[in-house]
Amino acid sequence: MPSPILRIVSLCAAVALVGCATSESTPSPGAGGTSGTAGKTGSAGTSGGAGTSGSAGTSGSAGTSGTAGASGTAGISGSAGSSGTQGSAGTSGSAGTSGSAGTSGTAGSSGAAGRGGTTGTAGTTGVAGRGGSTGTAGTTGAAGRGGSTGAAGITGAAGTTGSAGATGTAGSNGCAYMPPVELVYARWPMPNPASAGLPNPSSYTDNGDGTVTDNVTHLVWQKTVTSSQAYTWCDAINYCATLTLAGRTWHLPTRIELLSIVDFTRTGPGANTTAFPGIPGGKYHWTASPWVVSQIATKPQYSWMVNFSDGLTSNAADRTALEYARCVSGPSPGPLPSPRYTQVAAGEVQDVDTKLIWATSGTTATTDFATAQTTCSGLGLNGHTWRTPSIKELSTLVDEIPPISKVSPAIDTATFSDTPANAPYWSSSLYGGMAATAHDPWVINYQDGYTEYNQTAALVRCVR
Repeated sequence: MPSPILRIVSLCAAVALVGCATSESTPSPGAGGTSGTAGKTGSAGTSGGAGTSGSAGTSGSAGTSGTAGASGTAGISGSAGSSGTQGSAGTSGSAGTSGSAGTSGTAGSSGAAGRGGTTGTAGTTGVAGRGGSTGTAGTTGAAGRGGSTGAAGITGAAGTTGSAGATGTAGSNGCAYMPPVELVYARWPMPNPASAGLPNPSSYTDNGDGTVTDNVTHLVWQKTVTSSQAYTWCDAINYCATLTLAGRTWHLPTRIELLSIVDFTRTGPGANTTAFPGIPGGKYHWTASPWVVSQIATKPQYSWMVNFSDGLTSNAADRTALEYARCVSGPSPGPLPSPRYTQVAAGEVQDVDTKLIWATSGTTATTDFATAQTTCSGLGLNGHTWRTPSIKELSTLVDEIPPISKVSPAIDTATFSDTPANAPYWSSSLYGGMAATAHDPWVINYQDGYTEYNQTAALVRCVR
C-alpha cells in the first residue's frame, strides 16, 4: 500500500479562483504532457498528361508535265491544305515537267500547323490527319487535315492536407477520455461499512467466476488485482475496456464508483478483504475521472485515484504513473435525473438516486469533531432525527467533472447555496476506526471533492 500521504493538488495553485484559499499538503504538480504530433500533409494530385498533336497530312504529288513540247499552260498550284487541327504542313507538289514550253506548276502551299492539345486528364492523342489525295493533271493535292486536338486533361485535384494531430489532453501522457456523465454520481444507495451501524451496510456475493457483486449498489467487480495490473491512466482505461472476464463488459470505475467499496473503518487495506483478497500494496488505484483543472491543456494532466491503504481520494495522480486498475461492470443506469434533488420539506431535499435526505443549510462557523456530531443530532429540523454523514455519503454530493468555468465549490450550488469554495466538512467516519482523540477523523473539501484526515476544525452539513 502507498504510505498514507495526502497527495492533494490545490485548485488555488492551478487556476485563479475567486475566494480560493490554498489547501494543505499541496505537492508540486507534475509537468504537463507533450502535444500530439501533427498530421502529415496529403500529397498533391498529379496533372493529366497533355494531348499529343495529330500528325500532319502529306501534300499531293506534283502535276505531270504537258504534252508535245509546246508550252503547256502553267500547272495550277495545289490549293492550300486546310488547317489541320493538328496536322503537319503539306509538302509542296513537285513542279510539272516541261511540256513544249510548259511552265512548272507552282508548289502546293503548306497545310497550316495543327493546334496543340491542351492539358488533358491524360488527354487522348488526336487522330493523325489523313494525307491529301494526289493532284491530277499537275494540281497539287489538298493538304491533309490535321489530327483533332486532344481534349483538355483535368488537372488532378490537390491532395488534402492531413489534419493536425490532436494534442492529447495531457500531451504524450494523456488520452482524451471523459467518463459517461451518468456514471459520475452515485446512482444507487451508498454502502457504509457493516460495522459502522449506518444505513445501507455493505455486503458482497462471490460469483465464483472471478467477480464479486456488491449487494447494495449491484455493481459487479473484478475480484482480484495483482501487482502486474499496474498501468498508466490511458492504458488502465483500455485494459478494462478490453477485459472479457466472465463474459461481461467492463470499464475503469469513476471516483464515486471506486469509493463505494472503501471501508473507512479499516486501514492496510481499507477494504473488505473477504470480498477483495490480496489487494497489492505500494500503489494507488486509478479511477476514470479526470481532475477538473486538467480541462485546461496547459495545466497538469491529472486524474483521481484512491489509496486502498486507508481510502484517501486524491486529485494528484499523474497520468504517466503506473497505478493499479480494478475494473467494474454494470448496466447503464440511464440519464441523470433532473432535478437531481427534490424538496421534501422546508430546508430539506432528497437525492433521487441515493435516497439520502439532506439539510440544505450547513453551519457557517467551523467547530471541532465532537461539536459537529451534537450539532446534527440536536438539529430537530421539521421534527426529524438527523446525523453527521459518513465520508462516503458526503462524497455523493461532489460534482467531480464540472465545467472549468465553475469549479469551486464542486457541488450543486442552487441546492446547497451556502457551501464555501474552499472549506472542510466533518464526517462521522473515524480514521481506521480510531477515536477522534487518537487520530483526526475524515473530512471532505468541496473545493473539488478531495478527502483528508488532518483537520481539527470544519463545517458540518446534516443528513437523515
